[in-house]
Amino acid sequence: MGQRAVLRPNLQVLDMYWAQPYSSLGHLTRYADDMVIVSRTRSEAEQALQAVTQILQKLKLTVHPTKTRIVDVKSAGFEFLGFHFHKGRARTSGKLIPLIWPGQKAMKAIRRQIREQTERRGLRGTFTAIVAKLNPIIRGWRNYFRVGNSTKKFQDLDRYVRQRVGQWERARLKRAATAGQLQALLSTSGLASFSARGRCGTRP
Repeated sequence: MGQRAVLRPNLQVLDMYWAQPYSSLGHLTRYADDMVIVSRTRSEAEQALQAVTQILQKLKLTVHPTKTRIVDVKSAGFEFLGFHFHKGRARTSGKLIPLIWPGQKAMKAIRRQIREQTERRGLRGTFTAIVAKLNPIIRGWRNYFRVGNSTKKFQDLDRYVRQRVGQWERARLKRAATAGQLQALLSTSGLASFSARGRCGTRP
């Protein structure tokens, strides 16, 4: 069988176009074909969108009709590379500061992974085996999202993991385990935590 080459658009051309003279309209950050432009005003944002559209047309490309939009980072925020970016008030000074935490899609995806690993169809396994499956998932996700203001999201996920693991263990034993018994089991199981002290960001 023959081989077919896959051609990808060279968006480095976009980067070069943007450097001059459009950089005054906003700061462009691009990863592969995903990009975000942060502008100071809505007028500049509208001009930036128009400029990007024109540049992509020269490359015989178009912006995505539904994913491309202008948002106010202080009200709606936006998601980029799995993170949610927002601008809010600092708890101590009250000043507007940039905030970043795991986005909604990323949270749904990690919950789905945890749920799949703790489904009842795996009751023939051992508690140690469940922990061995969950730990690489938890550590990998934590290492990616550890920056910014992820603490609250991590704590939510830790509660979700303990809930799912507790339900799995009760179903495996076919009897109710007390909260104390589950706590003792979890404390000695080696189960990793999302919100490991000193390994994740601060609260938003």
